[in-house]
Formats: sequence, C-alpha cells, structure tokens
Amino acid sequence: MCLITKCAVTQDVIDAILAARAAGIPVIVYLSYSGLGPDIERGIDHEALRANFPRLSEHGIPVIHYWRPLIHANAAPETITHVLDWAARYSTCSVAVGLKVKRGSRQQMADLWPALSDENLPLESADAVWPRETWDLLDTLPLRYPDHPIYQTNSCALAHVLARPDNHNVHATPTCTANHCPVSQRERCATASPPSVNADAIRNQLVWLGVPTLPVFDWDATTRTVTIQGALSLRDRSNIAQRLGIAVQAARGSNEQYWSGRLEGRQPIIVDS
Repeated sequence: MCLITKCAVTQDVIDAILAARAAGIPVIVYLSYSGLGPDIERGIDHEALRANFPRLSEHGIPVIHYWRPLIHANAAPETITHVLDWAARYSTCSVAVGLKVKRGSRQQMADLWPALSDENLPLESADAVWPRETWDLLDTLPLRYPDHPIYQTNSCALAHVLARPDNHNVHATPTCTANHCPVSQRERCATASPPSVNADAIRNQLVWLGVPTLPVFDWDATTRTVTIQGALSLRDRSNIAQRLGIAVQAARGSNEQYWSGRLEGRQPIIVDS
C-alpha cells in the first residue's frame, strides 16, 4: 500500500501505518517534495512537509521521495540540491517525474510555465515534460548522491524498496538505464526468473478483467511484450503487467484522464525555458 502526500504526517497516522505494517501490510509513504514555493504550491506547509522525512525515518517507515513536479520555477541547481540534500538523508530513494500533463490541463500548466503554451508540443502524450536545466543535471546527481537511487519509474522504485525484481519488463531497457539504480537491485532484476507466459494466459487475464470485447493482440515471448490492437484502460494494462510480469502496449481509451508514462512506451519532452 502506498500513501502519497504533501501534508504533515501526524502521530495518529504514523501509529496507523505501524499497525498496518505489523499486520503484514507493506505500507510505503511517498512524500511529494519539489522545492516549489507557496506562490505555486498554495496551502502547503513546507516546513511540516520537510519534517515528515526524519519523523517517518525514525519510526522505520520506508519513504520514497516523490520529486515532482519539476518545472522552470524549481529547475535551478541550488533548488535541486536544497531538496535532495534533505530528502536523500531520510528516504530510500527518489522518483523524479518532471511534469505530467493530463488531458485538458494544458492551459493550466502553461499559466505556470509559459513555454508550454506552444501548441506544437505534444504535452499530453509525453511521458513527462522537463526543463532542460534539470534534465541535463540528472546525469551528474549520482556524483553528489552516490548512495541514493533516483528513478524515473515508480515500478522500479517500489521494486527496490520491497527488495523484489522488476516485474514490468523494464530491466535492461532504455527506461532501466535512465535510472540511477544500485548494483544490488540491477543484479536482483537480472537474475530473476519471470513466470512463464503464453497467449492463453494473457487471454485468460483479459477475460478475468471483464474486458467487454476481447481484443486481438500480438505476443512477443522474446521481449515479453504484448501489443494489443485497440484501446485498453490504464487500470487493465497495469493489472496485466503486474500479474504476468510483462510489458503491455495498447492505445489509451478515449475517456482516459490519467497521464501517460514510460511503461506505455512514452518518451519525455525536454523544453528550453
């Protein structure tokens, strides 16, 4: 179970998390801390947010630093290091995702980041949008934080925290190599024996999910990738990928409101601003 917050984590919440973990439920807390100020993140008590890191760490509760959003307003190196110097002390890893732009939110994002008003930028179909200054800095961060993993994919961060191999067929792909991942986790993924999967197993999972009309699909056993002809909801794509340990490629549904991601094969857009 993952809890994501920018708010103060009070003692009663900590007690509930500890009780759940004692009962065998692996609760992980994502602390969304970007370094943006109150002019953009209105109503957020940033001092309370920062205080969450050591408080949760003291109680042995695993924390993932959710480093988002990343826009021009928090792209400067001094802002990046201010955030990571603190987060890296108390969190197991960071997930850096740039800025996600879901359908219908382009103008709202452009109001915050004027460079995104360029209608030639395919914002909604990108994995994420990154300011050039931050994107170029990513490769140098392991030098300053050699023992702090920094991921661009949540599935890889969760695999690391839970000491499990990747089960979304990310290992050894460009998505994998973009992550600053410890050798021990890469070895865990490299030596894992993924479950055997065939077309019948995929078809059975689609039936179990209650997909109204079973789609035609192509199964590549070598790359463990299923390409579905037609649209499939993000919920169903994630379910199949998680349960079968495969990569799932499919078009997004016309009513899909959630943002795109690397596991869909989407790529980042880098913006000079």
